[in-house]
Amino acid sequence: MRRIYREKLKPFFKNPKFGFLVFGLILIVLRFLSGVIPPDLFGAIVTTSYFYLAGLGFALLLGYGGLASLGTGAFVGIGAFSLHYLYRFMTLPLTVSIVGAILISITVSLLFGFVSLRIAGMYLAIVTMGLSQIVVEIIKNIPEYASGTSGGFLSGAVRRPLAFLGIQFDSNSTLFFIAVFVVIGMSVVYNLINSPTGRALLSMKNSETAAQTMGISLIKYRLFAFTISGVFGTLAGILSLMFVRNADVTSVGLAFALNILAAVVIGGTKSIWGILLGTFVIFGLNLAVLQPLNLGSYSIIINGLLIIIVVMFYPGGLIQLFGDIKRLFIKTRLKLKERVYGTEE
Repeated sequence: MRRIYREKLKPFFKNPKFGFLVFGLILIVLRFLSGVIPPDLFGAIVTTSYFYLAGLGFALLLGYGGLASLGTGAFVGIGAFSLHYLYRFMTLPLTVSIVGAILISITVSLLFGFVSLRIAGMYLAIVTMGLSQIVVEIIKNIPEYASGTSGGFLSGAVRRPLAFLGIQFDSNSTLFFIAVFVVIGMSVVYNLINSPTGRALLSMKNSETAAQTMGISLIKYRLFAFTISGVFGTLAGILSLMFVRNADVTSVGLAFALNILAAVVIGGTKSIWGILLGTFVIFGLNLAVLQPLNLGSYSIIINGLLIIIVVMFYPGGLIQLFGDIKRLFIKTRLKLKERVYGTEE
């Protein structure tokens, strides 16, 4: 039995993907506990979970590719409004609508990627911000979204309840979809950053000239990074629409892109769990903690202070703080052990 545990079960439990699976199962369990969890806390968990996907995609783009894009908000908007249009007005099945939204996202991502080929740094951020604004204006010029909002699924002349495989589901049940997409997203990012693709992106970030000398195609990996980031942002938009049942163009512009940037920087650009922590601080802390304590207006100040502290003292993000605490704990335990049992001669 011990041998089976040591050779089979222990490696499985220590595999990072087991942690991803456990996180997905926790989200599913939380769905069944939605009736007993305070609404603000439940909303914070769900909001953090789907925006976490956008953070994962952006981290791959910025943390590994070194591409400072401010276009994430545009992809969240593409996800939300594309799903709404395809499902409600074109009356496509939900699965087909999701696939259609992702295909639109890939097309726009490639456009972003091609534009980025000749620029970098702050110029790339400015250009992607401009492209993001163009996407927002295109959405607003669609007659059905002239007001800047999608209007849900059950209002207006065209009414179509949200259903999957013929079964209608409420907004809280979106957590099932979130759990599936988050586990897949975490696994995809983990595999990518530990693969030759991740190493190619890192080398491209450190020195594009050196990367090209080593035979790394900048075009290929830039387009790839933008596509993955765009798809993850689109999934965040899709899931947000499924949960909130409405979309607003004012919430998917530059402000959202800066919030995602802050979430990734605060959590840690190269840590999958750190990004989750950063996303909660930016998108969930206000709902879960500050609003119940009537401190909602201080969330921006807290976030600003956190960004300053992290940039100055923890460049690896808040997740680095947990690593430091763990090392301090081990060091203290060893010192106590030496005092009790003495040192070996």
